[in-house]
Amino acid sequence: MRTDVRKVYVLDGGTMTVEASSMVPGTGFGQPLVIAVRYFLLETARGYVLVDTGNAPMAIDDPVGAWGPELAAAVNARMDPEHHPYEQLRLVGLGANDISMVIYTHLHHDHCGGARLFPDATHVVQRSEHRWAFSLDPFAAFPYNPPDYRHESLQWLLAEGDWCIRPGIHLVTTPGHSPGHQSIVLWDTPDCGTVILAGDAIYCRENVQRDVPPGINTDLAAASASMHRLTALAQATDATMLVSHEADFYDLLPHAPEPLARLSPDVRRYYDEGVRHLYRDALDPGHAG
Repeated sequence: MRTDVRKVYVLDGGTMTVEASSMVPGTGFGQPLVIAVRYFLLETARGYVLVDTGNAPMAIDDPVGAWGPELAAAVNARMDPEHHPYEQLRLVGLGANDISMVIYTHLHHDHCGGARLFPDATHVVQRSEHRWAFSLDPFAAFPYNPPDYRHESLQWLLAEGDWCIRPGIHLVTTPGHSPGHQSIVLWDTPDCGTVILAGDAIYCRENVQRDVPPGINTDLAAASASMHRLTALAQATDATMLVSHEADFYDLLPHAPEPLARLSPDVRRYYDEGVRHLYRDALDPGHAG
């Protein structure tokens, strides 16, 4: 498959500390867990694309000013000046004006906090997510921080379901964590193969291995189906699937300025265990079908 994508970079947005059972329900009740905040830079034949933008950089110096006291206390973010999106881009010799497009998995605070930093880019999100974020129901409003994305300067391009937005960049709808959540599939990327950026459809490898969706959802049944969709797709395409928040997983990956490379099977094929939940003996070499 022809792709415009040349390189993929993992960008470091610092960490947050959350209650462990929010990552994997049924485990770690009451235990603090440090999780990663990561987003991605795509070097393409048509310019540079960001996938998500991490937390609001204001939180480096003033978390309460960025989010208000309740969200700041829940997030427990650790962000140093080096985690500012501009500093992350500088690692690969880029500035804000080099970014032509920003694609969001969804509009929670830790995925679109840097939106305002890129007023000249086209900002892409699912229409259902945009509609939800701009007219929030109180029960699910907590992870959204409207000052992050309510800017007249932002040029929105609203996707309607699955969409190959550029050659090799495929938006795949994975609702459940939020109504308009999407994951991004990068087909046949040089040096990496197919890469799936799962977003918050999958927080960590243990979600897949235990067949338990992440703990924060607007629709649990949809979240389970989305996780299964990505797991099956990853296994079928021998992909590298990057989960959203597992610090131990990201310790195994190169970060900017080094580009992502193809991971060894023992690192990336954690999803085989998830496929066994779905299809039992389908991975057994002796399975007759």
